[in-house]
Amino acid sequence: MPLIRKRRAEPEAAPSDEEASSPDSPTARRNTQNPRQRRRANSNDDEGEDEEAAHVGDEDGATQGDGTSMDQMVKKLVRLALASEYSRQPIRRADIGTKVLGANNRQFKTVFNEAQLQLRAVFAAQNSSNPTSTSKSFILTTTLPPTYRQPPVLQPSKIPTTPLESTLTGISSFIIALISLSGGSIAEAKLERYLRRANADQYTPLDKTDKLLARLMKEGYIVRLKDSSGGDEMVEYMVGPRGKVEVGDDGVGGLVRTVYGDGGEDLEGRIERSLGLGEGKRKKGGEEVNGNGEGGVVTKRTPGRPRRQADSEEEEEESEDD
Repeated sequence: MPLIRKRRAEPEAAPSDEEASSPDSPTARRNTQNPRQRRRANSNDDEGEDEEAAHVGDEDGATQGDGTSMDQMVKKLVRLALASEYSRQPIRRADIGTKVLGANNRQFKTVFNEAQLQLRAVFAAQNSSNPTSTSKSFILTTTLPPTYRQPPVLQPSKIPTTPLESTLTGISSFIIALISLSGGSIAEAKLERYLRRANADQYTPLDKTDKLLARLMKEGYIVRLKDSSGGDEMVEYMVGPRGKVEVGDDGVGGLVRTVYGDGGEDLEGRIERSLGLGEGKRKKGGEEVNGNGEGGVVTKRTPGRPRRQADSEEEEEESEDD
């Protein structure tokens, strides 16, 4: 087996006499420095390289303290908004801090505003403040002009299927309209009577009625409240935050007009009285935060018949109709 001989490393060329004699040459400076000065010079060179690398990183994407760029955080917030809307869940401020910002909580306003621009430009949507939440949260809403908010343009989602989404939209709008036209809240027994008239007290085209109501509560369309302060437990339903945003008083009025047709000034007056629009109820008027920990809003009742008396009179009317 032939021997393999390693080539010797060529010796480093010695500095010429002219370079060694020059006081400004690097070799002369190294020779005149003591070990401490040499270490200090090397550390200064390393710091200069780190600053140059950091400058390059800032040009590539404004890297934050934990290595996450501003562009990446904006994309994460846009994806979080779209995913939350798909599952019909609010976008909580705490989730934004945990899933998007991380250690960059002070960048919330900048990231949020940039994400709003991206949502409006690409998806015609924006994050709107939750109208009835006690904690800071948002709901994704459309920014299309009213002219384009028509069924041919805003069609139901194809996931899971268009017929199922259309049915859910119709039933949820119907229940929200019943609650809104009853003064902002409706007793559970009264809601069951209305659903019985529509032959939906046990089953609906989507699921059992109790399961459908549970789904609407989970997704924020309605809120179920219990009150046992008077001795007897009373259960009532109110419109939830998503119901206020997606349907609202305008949607309820449009549903009534579609059902009853052009009723003239008399119909419009009855709609306004039922919704309390003449008393400044539109938007946030006549509302206060609910303090029982179940979310929702407690609507101030207007003077009128007591609830028990009104319910008993309605029961008498139903018996007469039968």
